[in-house]
Amino acid sequence: MSRMLEESKDAAARVRVLLAADAEIYQHAGARLRELDPRVVATIARGSSDHAATYASYLIPMCTGRVVASIPPSLVSVLGAKLALEKQLVLAISQGGRSPDLLSAFTHAKERGAFTAAIVNDVESPAAKLADVLLPQHAGPEGIAATKTVLCSLTAIIRLTAAWSNDAALAKQLEELPRLLESAFSVGLALPTAELEGVTNAYILSRGLGLSAALETALKLKETCGIHGEAFSTAEVRHGPREIVDDRFSVIALAVRGPGREDILAAAEELRSQGARVVLIDAAQVEGSDDPRLAPLVLLQMIYPWLARASLVLGHDPDKPRTLKSKVIETM
Repeated sequence: MSRMLEESKDAAARVRVLLAADAEIYQHAGARLRELDPRVVATIARGSSDHAATYASYLIPMCTGRVVASIPPSLVSVLGAKLALEKQLVLAISQGGRSPDLLSAFTHAKERGAFTAAIVNDVESPAAKLADVLLPQHAGPEGIAATKTVLCSLTAIIRLTAAWSNDAALAKQLEELPRLLESAFSVGLALPTAELEGVTNAYILSRGLGLSAALETALKLKETCGIHGEAFSTAEVRHGPREIVDDRFSVIALAVRGPGREDILAAAEELRSQGARVVLIDAAQVEGSDDPRLAPLVLLQMIYPWLARASLVLGHDPDKPRTLKSKVIETM
């Protein structure tokens, strides 16, 4: 069994640990945010953590009405922008919390008067120590292919949002999350790897909350399986990207529950009619996953074991990418 598969299996247990810890921290953060009442939430992240930030850009506005925007780290580290962030929330998301460009942007946010929070796995990292509020991922050691750190980051985002918005229903749904992730892992173990054999190009489609899972799937296809994948909202794929789809293409459609579901299914059929081979991964395959806000986590916990297995079948090693040698990528 690959380390990636072992760690994705462990994700439900790590999420359970996260949900049992730090209750006072989340309560304090929620109360502070209600008092501060920021108009804008800004995120700073790279790679898989940035896909978690994309999830935040949908969930937080849904629950609080606040606009969420990404701060590209190079906006500060390369371009030297001076950002107006006083009394706004800036959320850094990182497994290692040590990348120089992330730290540069996060330090700048703090200097400009932002209320800062960090979702990190390494609680001794510089990002953890910079933050006004530290929200540990509790994911434990992880290999190069991020799985449980992503799911723990997403869980922390939900928990922070529920604490801020006093959303008791969302907090209640979180109690069911570890069980849902266990079920999703079992479903992912049964997904046929043959669907990816011979694939060189794929579109990964979803919409709304599901877009974050599509982005993460596209990255993992490249990183673990050597397949070129691009993620699109089903609204955006119709604006031109569909033009190049033919029988040489695969389409992986990630179906969420609730709003957007029918459009995802319709777009997949449209591309099937152009010749594409369509793979449907549906959150509804996991019994009890009725809240659409949890769908991206359920989808990813189906996809991670699928891709971990497919990587080996396709002649790759998900634990040893050809070019990626370190968990912490120090970009400027």
